[in-house]
Amino acid sequence: MRLLFNLCLLLLTSVPSLAADDAARSKATDFVARAAMSNMFEVEAAKIETAKGKAEDARQFAGDMLKDHGRAGSTLADAAKEDGIALPTALDDQYNRKLEALRQSDQANLDQAYLSTQLTAHQEAVALFADYSQNGPDGAVKRASQKILPDLRMHLTRIQGLTSK
Repeated sequence: MRLLFNLCLLLLTSVPSLAADDAARSKATDFVARAAMSNMFEVEAAKIETAKGKAEDARQFAGDMLKDHGRAGSTLADAAKEDGIALPTALDDQYNRKLEALRQSDQANLDQAYLSTQLTAHQEAVALFADYSQNGPDGAVKRASQKILPDLRMHLTRIQGLTSK
């Protein structure tokens, strides 16, 4: 009887911990999916701008995004792998529509359309990474988010300067 009581007590005390682990895992998985999508979008948008854009400042920004987001993508992928979280392999419909709109932009409006999408994308990314850096569960993904966040903030400041001209 005593053994049964101890087993029940053990189960009752471990269930909240398992639920917390599931919640933490779910939060990490959601963050990784959203962060990876955002990163892939910014890389693909930068490719369009560098190929078709005319404004030198927008093209320079896009070139820097290719380098910086390439590194960020690798950092996030390594952290996700360490934490056992799979990355999305393709963009979702929302991001694909945004890319298609950029591809369809006429030459006169492409640079401004690119900068506008990057302003919104970086505002959303900074908010996402700042929240996860503060409130996400401990692990490699959280450390990666903390490492990437300063660059995202710098990108946001830079894009705000370019769009205010």
